[in-house]
Amino acid sequence: MPESGPQLDVYEYIFENIDSVPHLEAVILLWNSRPVGWTAEELASRLYVPTERTVEILKDLIRQQLVQQASSGQPARFSYLPRDEEQDEWMFRVDTAYRREIVRISSMLHSKASPSVREFARAFRFKKDRD
Repeated sequence: MPESGPQLDVYEYIFENIDSVPHLEAVILLWNSRPVGWTAEELASRLYVPTERTVEILKDLIRQQLVQQASSGQPARFSYLPRDEEQDEWMFRVDTAYRREIVRISSMLHSKASPSVREFARAFRFKKDRD
């Protein structure tokens, strides 16, 4: 379970772990509908982004171990990946905070560096973690 503390912790978690508003909304949608799997097309219609963009979002969330491909059938279905209780607690807190502070959190995510800059920085973070 994450440390109890000021509400700011959840904002830091979102800022550090979520790339964009569509990423956040996708993982929250999958979290709230668990264990039901969604196709990329179904998610795209709920996120109001093109299916191609949704596929990229799902790939990002899979790399972050927040989402899993729930079936290998066609079309593929994706669902929330329940790794451990700590992650579930974080998702509960993220969902709760987003419901209360949608404008604040959306603005915070929009202010982040571009995805390519974040991916470049993330590569160095992974290397540092391995050392």
